[in-house]
Amino acid sequence: MIISISWLADYVQVPAATDRLVERLAMAGLNHESTTQVGDDTAVEIEVTSNRADCLGHVGVAREAAVIFSRPLAVPDPRPLEAGQPAAASVAVVIESPEICPFYSARVIRGVRVGPSPGWLVDRLRTVGVGSVNNVVDVTNYVMLECGQPLHAFDLAKLVGGRIVVRRARSGEPFTAINHKTYTLDERMCVIADAERPVALAGVMGGADTEITAATTDVLIESAQFAPLPVRAAARGLVLASGSSYRFERGPDPAMVDWASRRAAALILELAGGVLEQGVVTAGIVASSPALVSLAPERVTEVLGTEVSAGRQREILLALGFQPEDEQAARWRAPTWRRDCWREIDLVEEIARIEGYERVPENVAIAARPVELSPREESVRAAGEVLVGRGFCEAMTRSVVDEPLAALAAGWSDAAPIVIAPPLVRGADRLRQSLLPSLLEARAGNVAVGVTDADLFEIARGYLPRAAGADTSGGSVEEPLFVSFVCGGDYFHAKGIMAALLERLGVAAGETTYAPLTLNLLARGRGAEVVLEAEGEPARRLGIVGEVPPAMLERFSLPGPVVVAELRLDLLEFAIVRERPLVRPAEFPAVERDINLVVDELVSWADLERAIQRAGAGLLEACRVVEIWRDSDRLGAGRKSLLVALTLRSSAGTLTGDEAATAVAQIVAECGRACAATLRG
Repeated sequence: MIISISWLADYVQVPAATDRLVERLAMAGLNHESTTQVGDDTAVEIEVTSNRADCLGHVGVAREAAVIFSRPLAVPDPRPLEAGQPAAASVAVVIESPEICPFYSARVIRGVRVGPSPGWLVDRLRTVGVGSVNNVVDVTNYVMLECGQPLHAFDLAKLVGGRIVVRRARSGEPFTAINHKTYTLDERMCVIADAERPVALAGVMGGADTEITAATTDVLIESAQFAPLPVRAAARGLVLASGSSYRFERGPDPAMVDWASRRAAALILELAGGVLEQGVVTAGIVASSPALVSLAPERVTEVLGTEVSAGRQREILLALGFQPEDEQAARWRAPTWRRDCWREIDLVEEIARIEGYERVPENVAIAARPVELSPREESVRAAGEVLVGRGFCEAMTRSVVDEPLAALAAGWSDAAPIVIAPPLVRGADRLRQSLLPSLLEARAGNVAVGVTDADLFEIARGYLPRAAGADTSGGSVEEPLFVSFVCGGDYFHAKGIMAALLERLGVAAGETTYAPLTLNLLARGRGAEVVLEAEGEPARRLGIVGEVPPAMLERFSLPGPVVVAELRLDLLEFAIVRERPLVRPAEFPAVERDINLVVDELVSWADLERAIQRAGAGLLEACRVVEIWRDSDRLGAGRKSLLVALTLRSSAGTLTGDEAATAVAQIVAECGRACAATLRG
């Protein structure tokens, strides 16, 4: 941002020494880049960070200088004289895309005389690096550089049908800008159109068809709000950045939308003559929601390590435009131009930079507050620790997928995926309902470059449309938080990782069951859903786990075997174990025993595991399935054999052979009673 010192002096008394001004501005956060003499004026270039859009105009910089040097700020209050017919009789405004353009205003001036600008205006624009075009266009540039709110002037006679329509561009729609280059637009972009064609690219640049020329007599002044992202997409996509797009991408002050319109109208009347029609034609509502921030005065001293009195804090905040919401000044309403201030620490920073960072001592201990993580943050950290500890690498995939990937259901919703129009990414127009298809694609990408053992996980949101008739108080879309992984191995390997995750997240082994599940992502008979059956809680589906079928491996060009799993973290926030209990190291050796149990095909491992744990209580340290074997000739039809490894240990002493045998016999007996299991001979 280049500022003119003589221009700045219109609003605030600045120090005679420019060096002192730029030094204090730099200490307040507006770093000095260069100083250049331009005729009788001085041009100072300052660095404006992306959060300080209020300083992308001379008024904003003057406001900072007024606070820093404790001097009054004088900003004009333009009230142009209106006459003639109502402006609404000359033009109609319609907003078809309020998500991109919340508010649009138009003023009409008839009978202007377009010509050269006066010397003072030409000089000021030249100081800040802007060339003069004509008195009308120069005014719109001047006001933008004055207050940070971009404007545009249309030749009213060239607007077909006397209409302004704010809409999305149509795919492939041509647009000729005022640089007389033609661009092909797409649906991500927003245009200002008349009754027939686009006449401006919203927030970026006006069109050649309606530009102000020497023949123009009637002018429409546009002042509007445009959403930052569509403006950025258009400017970057077309390589058409402008001073207007630069400011809209950062968010101008909402309060300046009307001020800038009135200011431009007053200056055009002064420099080009004409008659300003009565009123302003508007559509939409100005989007403005200044934050309400709590501040404890003692917190300032605590953070800075130096005392700033409550009175001085109040003085600084009032000067910066913050307004107290109560008599105690415990809560402050941020000004419209400071949307970057919404936390207590933001107000502390404002006080510090105005009071002067040089007052903050270098060698005073500053109290530190422990930060308590939310249940969600705790669960995310815990899940990440488990998977990283097992050799997984974290991936980050897109929230949007193409139609084939979206069709690979993980069983979280029967509703069709939400379609984004226009697509955020070319070819990907559906919000994902599961992370697994994207992770399979990511693993395939690693295989394609020679990394065949890329075990990946991701913690991110999915997007599930709520069923008809469901409670929509939380929105029409449910956004579950998933932890998902893909790796090499078989079902039992994946189940073991899932069990470790659940244990770390505070779910006891006996509180979950694994029920057979049929999905296109899982091999038949080698996949299951994880169900939580905690006491006092309704049964709920937590996740899925299983092997990827051969057809899916072929589709992704993946060498097998590959397993996947997905767990809903948002359902486990209530259970997260914040402090893991310390476990005393074992003093006595473990005894390993294997048992081969024959059971009916319908008996699940979860049922057997519960029976084993009941019977082995006190001595059983761990149990796991080593192998499952089926042979109808030897075992009988509908029967299977499970080889189970048992780890037995006593805290009282080393187990004898007889003690271990007794424990095994009790386990076998309980499995027989609960699951009709027999020992394989």
